[in-house]
Amino acid sequence: MTPSPFGSSLRKDFFLEEDYTPLNHGSYGTYPRSVRPVLRHYQELAEQFPDRWSRFDMYPELRKNRELLGNLFHCDADELVFSPNASAAANTILRSFPFEQGDKVLYFATAYANVNSTLEFIRDHHKVELVKIELDYPLSDAAIVDLVHETLAAEKSKPGRPIRASVIDVLSSLPGVLFPYEAVNRICQDNGIITIIDGAHAAGQVPLDLHKTDPDFFFTNCHKWLFVPRGFAIIYVPRRNQGYIHPHTVNVAYRPHTEGTDTSSFEKEFASPGTIDHAQYFCVAEALKYRESLGGEEAIMQHNHDLAVRGGALVADILGTTVMENEDRTLTAAMVNVELPLKKDLALAPGDIATTFIKKLIYEHKTMASPFYNNGKWWVRLCAQVYVDLDDFKTGGEAILKTCQEINSL
Repeated sequence: MTPSPFGSSLRKDFFLEEDYTPLNHGSYGTYPRSVRPVLRHYQELAEQFPDRWSRFDMYPELRKNRELLGNLFHCDADELVFSPNASAAANTILRSFPFEQGDKVLYFATAYANVNSTLEFIRDHHKVELVKIELDYPLSDAAIVDLVHETLAAEKSKPGRPIRASVIDVLSSLPGVLFPYEAVNRICQDNGIITIIDGAHAAGQVPLDLHKTDPDFFFTNCHKWLFVPRGFAIIYVPRRNQGYIHPHTVNVAYRPHTEGTDTSSFEKEFASPGTIDHAQYFCVAEALKYRESLGGEEAIMQHNHDLAVRGGALVADILGTTVMENEDRTLTAAMVNVELPLKKDLALAPGDIATTFIKKLIYEHKTMASPFYNNGKWWVRLCAQVYVDLDDFKTGGEAILKTCQEINSL
């Protein structure tokens, strides 16, 4: 029997501390040691002849890396631009899209906090109306689809402008669950609603086919699950919509557009925000090479999913609670959510509960897993990864149990 290439033996390939139990890869990601020489090479290249590199030579290299990602995500390089992270990408799209006063934007309560805050910003500054759908997990995909249909029907019966756009997760952050994004994308587009898909956790965790899904806008981090250095995100904009948005940092290439189909300045506007370190954007090939050495995308995703399922069950057994999953078992990808055995009448305020929990895990137990509140209960999100094995989930589960016992006694 061929031994598995995955597990804690791979920790030597990364820069992680020796006694750290890494169960929170989804927050910040990390990259393998083999990528760092490439990162340093491009940083040094930029210093050898700054004018030549920054004015001319780096742009073909940026193009090559966009082409690699286009192949991975099944889209064209001309439809991809770089962004520092998913929060910046969300701001780029939402703050430059030509909303009109009274437009409605559909979103879900489980959207990432920074995205929700960006929606509140455009509500306050552009006078749009936000339409929120609550999601009390565990929910089936069918139940979520029903909620979307019900909300759209209810909004159509109201006076005022219709829903103009929607913000949809591929995988929400907290809880870390897979969302039926393709079905909801189709429903919204069939109702004339622009779709903005937040794929912050998608690249490297689930397969992506952007031409097949065909969202109006999409963004994903590459530093979370794809093993490139942070911060690194990609924004996908099909040609029909490229005239609608402009980069968060406006540069000399800016041109106003009245039509979404006007692609004349899109690439140049997003080419560079000015003088920054672009080195992480040149590391795609090396990151993908490392992933291929482990068996490639499918093998990595299958390992991480299987480990998340088994690890979540183990932690739930240790805690005496349950895993957040629906009857169809569609919620878990590489992140799994387990109920915490915390009392209902804790002395700490909700914000203090999360902070205390996190600090205890980090400083007392040398591990980390993200706590959150949903549907009247406290949960914790744990992340599988190629360098994690079942023993790590056991170690993390025991640390979580002890931490919960300590919080219950406060």
